Amino acid sequence: MVAGVELCCDPATRRTPAILIEAASEIAQSEWEIYRAAAYGDAESNPRADSEEPIRGTVVFGICCGTQVVLEVWGEIEILNTGFDWLEVRLNGARQFYHQSSEVTDADPWGRVAVGPFNVTINLDERPCGHIIEIDGSTGDEIANNDVWWRAKVVSIS
Repeated sequence: MVAGVELCCDPATRRTPAILIEAASEIAQSEWEIYRAAAYGDAESNPRADSEEPIRGTVVFGICCGTQVVLEVWGEIEILNTGFDWLEVRLNGARQFYHQSSEVTDADPWGRVAVGPFNVTINLDERPCGHIIEIDGSTGDEIANNDVWWRAKVVSIS
């Protein structure tokens, strides 16, 4: 069961199809945009670069017959506020990776900075029902969300 849906693993990919929640979208096979938060308005009509609400996305999939999964995550996050844009990778509900914007580096509400790529290597123990990977991210607030985003892809499952 993946996110409450019965799915089978594809022998070629060693994973189930992904369940996409809220803002998450598939951009290529085994590659997803977790969220993209485009600001509404423009610099003249909206100098604070607000979006209408916080944006969040989640990708959930199962892993079968594997001993290790390697993911790559990267994005562009706001640099006006502290402690807002974040991404978390969980294995069976337990945190394996977390990144959050952590310091003000710019007063420009349209500013953003590239982060990553980060390689996330997760060793898997033997489990009869497989493992569940969740990749979850959010802007956390509605300020300075000028085309900020996170992406993730499966590099390998062995």
